[in-house]
Formats: sequence, structure tokens, C-alpha cells
Amino acid sequence: MFLGSDEVTIDIEQVATVLHDTTTDSELFNAIVNAPFNTHKVETTFMFLGIIVLLQVNKKTGTIDRIALSATELAQRTTEVSAVPFNQIKIDINEPENIIAAAIRTGEMHDTTDWRFLFQPALTAEEARINQANSGIAYSAVHPLTARDGGALIFSFYQYKQELGNEQQKFMEQYAQVVDQYLNR
Repeated sequence: MFLGSDEVTIDIEQVATVLHDTTTDSELFNAIVNAPFNTHKVETTFMFLGIIVLLQVNKKTGTIDRIALSATELAQRTTEVSAVPFNQIKIDINEPENIIAAAIRTGEMHDTTDWRFLFQPALTAEEARINQANSGIAYSAVHPLTARDGGALIFSFYQYKQELGNEQQKFMEQYAQVVDQYLNR
């Protein structure tokens, strides 16, 4: 029997335990993007979750910096073809066409099926779409974070939004709240 995405859940408390056990920022950042995959491999697969990205606002430069990327096969395939290395991609916090910047400025979730809206202007639309095609990602949701100087989590799925269920939405919202708490400790 195949389980639908609304029949699979991720135990947020179990994932939070992994975040709790970290002692340095580096460990915490790595755990944020990898803990759901490491603690719930089957569930993340059935939920069609492929990549999590952690971004933070750098107040000194006025940019949104990519801090951590999940160690999944889909994420690796993206970095292999990217025209700009992952940690060198920086977006101005006031960039009007970038949905990460918009999510952070408004405090509201933004989403897309076209990665140009996640990467512009650091990458061209074509370069961003090559990254997306190579990863096999269909849909990405940007959830803003308020901790520290602000930031966001990007959840990327290898299925389109209309095919995702309540459990995916619930997971993203709850996990963003947990991450905010741990970034503030």
C-alpha cells in the first residue's frame, strides 16, 4: 500500500532534539538543514521533500547569505552545475524581484515553481533554471525567520504545490518555528 503525503508525518520534537544537541553555530546550521532527512528518511521521501536551505540576513552587507544546504543528492546535483558556488550567492535584502527578500521583508511565506525568483539577480533566469532542472525540484517554499537579524528556510519538493498535502504545510510551518527558537538560544 502506498502512503499519501497526508498520511506521513515528521515528529518535530524528535528533529528538535537533534538541534538541541548541537554546541556550535556550525553544528546547528548543519543540523537545521539535515536533521529532518537524517531522523525521518522514509517520511521525507514520502513527503517529496528534497532540499532545505538556511539563509540569514547579513546586516553589515545588507545581503541575504546562504548559510547551509542539506546534504541530499538533489542538493548536490544543484551545486554541481551552479554558475556561482552556493556560499557565494548573495541577494540584496531590498531586491524587489527576489521572493526570499520579499518573504523576509514581509514576514510572510512566498513560493515558486521557477527558481529564477530564488536566485535573481545573483544568477540569470537561465542559470537558476539549470540548477532547478538538475535537482529535479518542482516547487519551493520560502518561510521567513525572525531570529538573529532575520533569515529564511527554503523547503524544496520534487512535486508540485497542488500535489502537496496538509502534512507538508504543517511540517514547514512548525519546523520554521522550531528553527527560529534554536537560532535565538
